Amino acid sequence: MNGMEIETIQQMLAIVTLFLGALLIGIIFNAYRIVRQPTLLIFIYGLFTLVVGITFADLVSVLTPDAFAVAWSAIFSRIVVILGLCVMAYSIMRG
Repeated sequence: MNGMEIETIQQMLAIVTLFLGALLIGIIFNAYRIVRQPTLLIFIYGLFTLVVGITFADLVSVLTPDAFAVAWSAIFSRIVVILGLCVMAYSIMRG
């Protein structure tokens, strides 16, 4: 496998991750509608942020070949992942 094939596989897996994250958010939102507990809603916000952060750098590489944008999107992606994890941890600690 050359580098281009690996990058294509990585981009396809990012899209699959985005769809699976959306499915998981939908399932948890249905649970929220049943129990109406604000903690689940905060957890969903954190999960959304986490999924966007995980897939952001790969989706930017799909949309633009600019190396500068791809490098900064990787840094921004890590920051968003950390924020998403913090929001999810807050919702769990909140109970």
